[in-house]
Amino acid sequence: MRHSSILFNLLGAVGLIGLLSGCGSGGGGAATGTGGAASGSSAASGTITGFGSVIVNGKRFDTSGSSFVVDGQSGSQGDLKLGMTVTVTGSFNDDQRSASRVQQSDAVEGLVQSIAADGLSLLVMGQTVLVDNTTLIDDNIQGRNIQNLVAGTDSVEVNGHVMPNGVIQATFIEKKLTGTVTPEVRGFVNAHDAVARTFQIGNLIVNYTTSLIDDMPNPSGSNWNGLFVEVKGTAFNSGTSTLTATKVERENQGFGNNMDEFEVEGFVTQVNGSGDFFIGTTHVLTTANTQFRGGTIDEIVVGAKLSAEGRLANGILTAKHVKFHAAVKLEGDIATINGNSFTIDGLPGVTVTVNSQTEGGNNLSLNSHVRVRGRVSGSSSVIATRVEQRSQDIDVDLQGPVQSILAQDLTILGVAVDTSTISNDNFEGLNDQIIGRAAFFNVVKEGTLVKAKGRLSNGIVIWREAELED
Repeated sequence: MRHSSILFNLLGAVGLIGLLSGCGSGGGGAATGTGGAASGSSAASGTITGFGSVIVNGKRFDTSGSSFVVDGQSGSQGDLKLGMTVTVTGSFNDDQRSASRVQQSDAVEGLVQSIAADGLSLLVMGQTVLVDNTTLIDDNIQGRNIQNLVAGTDSVEVNGHVMPNGVIQATFIEKKLTGTVTPEVRGFVNAHDAVARTFQIGNLIVNYTTSLIDDMPNPSGSNWNGLFVEVKGTAFNSGTSTLTATKVERENQGFGNNMDEFEVEGFVTQVNGSGDFFIGTTHVLTTANTQFRGGTIDEIVVGAKLSAEGRLANGILTAKHVKFHAAVKLEGDIATINGNSFTIDGLPGVTVTVNSQTEGGNNLSLNSHVRVRGRVSGSSSVIATRVEQRSQDIDVDLQGPVQSILAQDLTILGVAVDTSTISNDNFEGLNDQIIGRAAFFNVVKEGTLVKAKGRLSNGIVIWREAELED
């Protein structure tokens, strides 16, 4: 893949749920973490992807000596579920990791106010929550379908990541039993009024007149705006969408600034320049040695979902790896436009839908050459998270999970990719390594993320490259 550079100066103000802006104290001696250490301190912030210990962002942490904090209370590993967002701190020795502490944090817990007719979003205590095919729904919700929740009656706990516009991308949703609900929300403060002692998170008004605010700066004017906070309360008025808070505190307190090995997952909230950006509240720097997976440095923009892994020093993460989490990437000319969806020349049957959360989804026109980042919403449909209009070109890109393999042809998003036109030295593995056709097809299976690149000729794509993505 090409590693091009472009300068951005975009600002954002929103954070990753359960994020560490710094963690523990760095290891001493010869420990150098992901730079090649044999041992040292280790941490990860992201989504639980498996058990047998706890697996976060694909990394396994042994939890035999760990303490657990779940929903703010002391708990056990049995209280955790796939899709929950956690921060894990501990240590590593060679390729073995051990957790000393696992802390789960939800994005919002409270009353369901409304549910979208298409089942792809809901409003929970003033927070818009998006649901897609990656969201895990607990079996205590009938049919594992959010449309079976009762607005105005049921309450839920939502784990997930906050997008730059304040919307929560849900990773896990469960129904709360009557009497077990503690109204709480995490997010960035806006519309702070120190006189009225109120502020907003999303569409929720927080009244902190009688709240504990020991961890917060002395209220003055709008000086809390932009701070990432956790709010707990007792009474939520759905009519006015107001939460009476019992406690307001800044998130990410109590951690140090150094960690030999650290990985963070979330949305890009600020870009200061090429390779200098924030994931949630974590400052990330890249170097000439940083490896990019599933995207290129010029695609690091506000709103992109990434994970970054490297060494944390003085609160700054110097990344060894940066991975893009929007599995779908498309590029080509817009062939048709129908309302809020469009198709791309050379990718027959693939429908791209834009919505209010899509960045750059306005003012699209026929024959415009676009680059799309998004997520799978069906066998041949994509919800766009970002649409970038580019200069005219005959290039066509198709990146997504492989649906089927027939001989040496791949099907991705319903598109048949004929690899017979690809030369042997244009089959690449991870990190742009040329591996050849045989090795490529030894690795590829259903579900493998693959990028195919080609050029449009008389309405047909001649495929020229195939690359494994991580």
